Amino acid sequence: MAGEEERRKRVESLGWLTESAVMPKKHKAIEGVGASSIVELKAQLYRTQEEARKAKDSSAASADEFHRARKKPLPSDLFSQKNSGVESRARRDKLEMKAIKDGSVSYAALEKKAEIYEKLARGELPDEEEKEKYCVDFFRKGLEQDEPQQPELHGNTSDDGVENQDGDTDDSLLNSKLFGLGRASAIIDNDEHKRFVREVHEEASQAREKATTLRARRQEQEAARREKLRQAYLKKQLDKLISSKQTAAISNNKPIVETEGVGSK
Repeated sequence: MAGEEERRKRVESLGWLTESAVMPKKHKAIEGVGASSIVELKAQLYRTQEEARKAKDSSAASADEFHRARKKPLPSDLFSQKNSGVESRARRDKLEMKAIKDGSVSYAALEKKAEIYEKLARGELPDEEEKEKYCVDFFRKGLEQDEPQQPELHGNTSDDGVENQDGDTDDSLLNSKLFGLGRASAIIDNDEHKRFVREVHEEASQAREKATTLRARRQEQEAARREKLRQAYLKKQLDKLISSKQTAAISNNKPIVETEGVGSK
């Protein structure tokens, strides 16, 4: 046993002996450091490692929860999703279909057409023949509608005269007061309207004839100007041809032969 201890001491001190000749000193004891303190240090290290691992796990769990919260919840039925504005458009289409089925749209269109027709028949809207916007001759149609009413009116007045001769004076006067004045005013209004429409029609026809005559006169003037320009161009070309012939004759020392009737050509 003593030999083994001596051998260990020699082995332990081998390094010191090789490095320097100074003998190694004894280890100094550090205050507060011992076997129990080493155990406490290891326990503290283990506690810090556990706390770090728990903190790491908690941070990972919170990150997972945050990502899960940001995910959009998927609907149970994919066909239940709708774009924005689909419901309002569908409601508007339903209202339009209901209006078409009820006939309100067609009724409004018919009212508009009737209003335009009445304005055209009264002559408030112009219907130019060049544009041919409407396929109805409202001037002739108004005359045809007004002409059959005249004989009926004359017949009514003759009947009233016969009744006056028979002695029913009171009834005839009452009828003339109630109906005769209104009819007379209606006849005057119709005549005035027809006269006004005829005047407008005559003025329009006169203006149309004047425009056609002016257009024809303008076309004639344009044709005369073109003919004058053509004659001037032909005369210029003829002069060029004569001058070229004269220069060619002078260069060839030939007598100049004047041709008669060239100007007429």
